[in-house]
Amino acid sequence: MMEPTRRLALIATRARSNDLFQVATLIRAATALEWRVDVFFDGDAVGRLARDRIDVWDWSPVYQPVAEALPERLRAADFERMELFLRDAKEHGDYVTLCVSAAALDERQLLADQLTALVDVVCSRDEFDARTRSADTVLSF
Repeated sequence: MMEPTRRLALIATRARSNDLFQVATLIRAATALEWRVDVFFDGDAVGRLARDRIDVWDWSPVYQPVAEALPERLRAADFERMELFLRDAKEHGDYVTLCVSAAALDERQLLADQLTALVDVVCSRDEFDARTRSADTVLSF
């Protein structure tokens, strides 16, 4: 397989379940189009990748009207664990890199080995920006 010529850079700072769901969905959509995808988790999103937090449901308040029905909806969609959903999205493409902010790890007093094994690299925002300077699309949320 040839290396993709198109590139998507995602910068995720929010830490709700729906935010990680959006990251995974964007990864799947871009890899279906055979794009390279680089994701930089910064701020609160880094703490959310901790192995003891990634599968804890924490939806934004906007989901309150459907909160009671969400567990059953997720089971019906075969989506019960965030880590598995994110892993499946990552494995959907051959060129997906998940990066975590070194500064955010320090701020939260976390070590890289406390995070999900899905994380590929710890780097600074400057290093991520240099890596994705040629991205066709950059999305932040």
